[in-house]
Amino acid sequence: MASRPFGGAAGFAFGAALRAAAISVLAFGGLWAAERHLWATGVVLAGVLALVVADLIRSTRAADRTLAQLVDGLTAEGYERPTIPAGLNELGVAIRAALDRLAVTRAERQQRTDFLEALADTVSAALLVVDDKGAVTAANRAARISLGAHIGALAAIPALGAETAGRLLALPVGAREIVRLADQRAMLAQVSGFTADAGARRLIALQSVSGDLDAVEVKAWQDLVRVLAHEMMNSLTPICSLSENIAGKLAEPHTPQTRTDVIEAAEVIARRSHGLMNFVERYRRLTDVPAAVKTRAPAAEVVHNLDQLAAAMIGADAIAYSSAVQPSWLSIDADPDLLEQAMINVLKNAVDAVRGRDGAAVRLTCTLEEGQLALTVADDGPGLPTDDPEGVFVPFFTTKEGGSGIGLTLARQIALSHGGRLEHRAAKPHGAVFQLLLPSV
Repeated sequence: MASRPFGGAAGFAFGAALRAAAISVLAFGGLWAAERHLWATGVVLAGVLALVVADLIRSTRAADRTLAQLVDGLTAEGYERPTIPAGLNELGVAIRAALDRLAVTRAERQQRTDFLEALADTVSAALLVVDDKGAVTAANRAARISLGAHIGALAAIPALGAETAGRLLALPVGAREIVRLADQRAMLAQVSGFTADAGARRLIALQSVSGDLDAVEVKAWQDLVRVLAHEMMNSLTPICSLSENIAGKLAEPHTPQTRTDVIEAAEVIARRSHGLMNFVERYRRLTDVPAAVKTRAPAAEVVHNLDQLAAAMIGADAIAYSSAVQPSWLSIDADPDLLEQAMINVLKNAVDAVRGRDGAAVRLTCTLEEGQLALTVADDGPGLPTDDPEGVFVPFFTTKEGGSGIGLTLARQIALSHGGRLEHRAAKPHGAVFQLLLPSV
């Protein structure tokens, strides 16, 4: 497009130069008229000079006001569109176009903001955005209603209390943990992190799980009663039978054979009684997992130690074992003894599941998945029980002859003591995958 030599910014500059030149000429003419005592001419020249000066000031102020309004439009949410003075045609068009684009961008941004706020307010979970000083900077509708959340210190939220607030702030990013509110409501807390203009932020999601916990608790009690009843009946049935037999023998005339039969029956009763006591003691140990004392170690070192243990489990059996750490720089923040014990149980189950099968294989990997560190053991064995896959975590449930049925239960408790979890799923076309998830460091 050909430019106009006296239009837009060039025209404004040329007009300003002409006015400045005219002011100089008029000022010189006024002085000349005054020296020659041409008072009427001097007054006329002075008047014209004043008009030119006023016009220059007006046009300069108009341009200044236009640019000031443009700047205000760039920084303020609401703004007044500038009136473009004559002589600034091209600049005026550019300013109007810029403000139009700015208005469209702001409208789209506001729509996205309104949508996200509406979406957050429809979520049943209480969402809290917390800064690095432990202060709440934003809260959704559920947080305001169920927790009484407000902008300010997290510990000042009445429903949380200082202890729970401190626990939430201490949770690492990616952690999931059940916490208790001041009124003893159980909430599942999940922590994620993000970066905003003002710095690092933590998003804490609190979701009521009372109903779910009640259902889980009922099922846990049912499983507990089922296992206890099964094991106790196995022990008490022969004890009762032998006790009745002893009573009958003692009522008969005493003979050497009678004495021998009574002694043998009493020995069986004693043996089964001790077995029942040992069974109850094993159950008690499940509730006494020690607290995790965490240290940081390279994931490659942890996996290498597990490789050696797996090799000892496999022995001379034809089982293809492999492991990998991806990425190689991963580190694990955990209690080394407890973590190793948990993974030994998972690996042993995998090795036992594939032992004696054609093409048997077990693989251990350490990876990052959705902000969490995942230790995964996959095998190509027969897989999980199809009727009740969760039964593998029930204490003393086992499909192996001579198995104790407490290994996976202990492994899950160890995972929970680290703020993590132990999950499982079926592999395709067959086999099982167990995954121990820990908060990443």
